[in-house]
Amino acid sequence: MSDYFFIRENQPTPIYEVAEEFEEAAFSTRFTYPSAPVPVIATHKPEQEYAIADILLEPEFAISQRLLDSLALEPLYGSNWIPLKLFDQGEHDFMMLQLAHELDVISHEQSVFKRFKRGYISGMKTLVIDADKLAQIPLYKRQVFRDSAWGFHTFFHKDIVEQIMRHSPTGIEFVAIENFNQAWAG
Repeated sequence: MSDYFFIRENQPTPIYEVAEEFEEAAFSTRFTYPSAPVPVIATHKPEQEYAIADILLEPEFAISQRLLDSLALEPLYGSNWIPLKLFDQGEHDFMMLQLAHELDVISHEQSVFKRFKRGYISGMKTLVIDADKLAQIPLYKRQVFRDSAWGFHTFFHKDIVEQIMRHSPTGIEFVAIENFNQAWAG
């Protein structure tokens, strides 16, 4: 079993967006502490019927307040949670993860990608984590992170995945990084 997973949607979900005047509160390289929940609206809805998921990937990784309250998550290194108010089929409380934590864990020798230019990977085809790099990082610093050269996706450690999946959340599934597929992961 893999120690690391990516996340992807597994049900029809609208594209959710933060109103422009609130973007700075939600999308920042620094942590923000909004005085009120940041409003989020559905801009493009699927044609078929859909239910509000427990976990959203748009505008960023967000967990329903109800689910987050039931999780026993310790504070995640290099992260911050901000409140969202989702306006779609009523009002729903969510918490969005602000993640400012990047690690260098991808094996540039064993992974296959189109290009590595100016420190950034593009066109990832085969992803391999460098076990030696990973072993040098304490576990608490690698529970949830992005790779510094390929910040496109968030890596979730199996401990976090297991805690979340115990509650059978709707809207997402975790996929072992060995099953990475460029068609869905970019």
